[in-house]
Amino acid sequence: MPCNTHTCRDGAARRHFKHLGLATGVSAVAIVAAATFSPVPAQAQKIEFWTQHYGDLIAWREVIAGLVEDFEAESGIEVQHEIVNWSQAFNTWLTVAQGGAAPDCADMFWLHSFSGIGGEEFGPRPITEFRDRWPNLEDEFFTGSLQDVNWEGEFYGIPWRVDIRPILYRTDLFAEAGLAAPDTWEDLVTASKALTKRDGNGNVERWGYSFGPGNAGQALVPYYWQAGGDFMTEDGSTATIDNEAMRTALSWMRDMVHEHKVVTPEFMEKGHEPFDEFVAGTVAMIGSVPVAWPARIAREFPELEGKWALAIAPQGPEDRDTYSGAGYFGVLRGSENVEACVQWLEFLSRDDSMQRLSEGTGNVNPKRAVMATDFWGDTEWKQTLTATLENGRTSQHPSPVWNALIAPQPGAVIYDMMYSGIVEQEDLEELLPAAEKNMQAEMDRAN
Repeated sequence: MPCNTHTCRDGAARRHFKHLGLATGVSAVAIVAAATFSPVPAQAQKIEFWTQHYGDLIAWREVIAGLVEDFEAESGIEVQHEIVNWSQAFNTWLTVAQGGAAPDCADMFWLHSFSGIGGEEFGPRPITEFRDRWPNLEDEFFTGSLQDVNWEGEFYGIPWRVDIRPILYRTDLFAEAGLAAPDTWEDLVTASKALTKRDGNGNVERWGYSFGPGNAGQALVPYYWQAGGDFMTEDGSTATIDNEAMRTALSWMRDMVHEHKVVTPEFMEKGHEPFDEFVAGTVAMIGSVPVAWPARIAREFPELEGKWALAIAPQGPEDRDTYSGAGYFGVLRGSENVEACVQWLEFLSRDDSMQRLSEGTGNVNPKRAVMATDFWGDTEWKQTLTATLENGRTSQHPSPVWNALIAPQPGAVIYDMMYSGIVEQEDLEELLPAAEKNMQAEMDRAN
């Protein structure tokens, strides 16, 4: 599933952007009872609600069905739930943003991009006029998650899941080397050197570090942020990658490969995926890992218990901004049942509803009360996920072509820039102006 998923640093809101995907399949539930919400017009007693599915499909249906049943009993509003398959997610929401059939409200993502595509006609609908229904939003939610529901001065809905990405490391190997979890880029270099292992012929038996999962473009994102960079202006009109921050990020990554020799030169090749190497102990540390990875290790590799941990992203030259994908519940343009949808969103944003969604799916929740429960505090790695949320910054950007720009394949602007600058070690003074020009051309075509 695409990801995903970030906050502002030091409590100051910064505006950035994210992406993900959707599809089709059906499930409907309906039962009516007395309402405690504000009265809803007769024609708005039924709403259509689409979601992707998370984890086990049957379990997901049960979670939503339970919430629907309780809401219907309380409000008298019927909710017809349809499951959109992740394999078709991006195309589904792209079609909606271009005027295709849409539900009243839904579980969505990439607000900034899809809003830009749909304009004032299609796609996500602002619900700024209902913003006072959530008077304590800033106190109740992690700041970074709110970046995904606010765009150009408008409020669009409620964030409900977060793919926050900390560092994953082998505590057994760190203990053998007498090392602590890295806290800065300098610590990363030191630890990676100590943990890289070669045989007598110089062949690598264990790499000290991997930049992130197989998507090379996503791997660059947090390092560029931590060096102080932004990929584009806030309105998504201007590319901003020919700068000192990008030189710093690419140079640091290039040194990790070629000077320090602690990251495999194959890290951008198709099929490269460090998860299996980490489990096997042939990679000691991975930066910016998807939130699903620690749960998978705990579930599928019990023999590694006590041998791994998560750590908050290390401090870069400027900050600790951490890649964070997200999803939100919002309303679609064209719905005649906006008030009923807002009441459904109010219900879903309650602590107990958010708790049920989080426990039922295993998704990290952006609501502080949920992340403070025993469910998210019973292991050290869960506690680290919660702590990392303070540094989360949304991975979405306000351009309809962001997904293409960041695609993990030759021909994508960011991929080509990384391959040339890191793997082939081309001159950054010549490379970056050309890369920014190419990126601007792609953005101009979209705009």
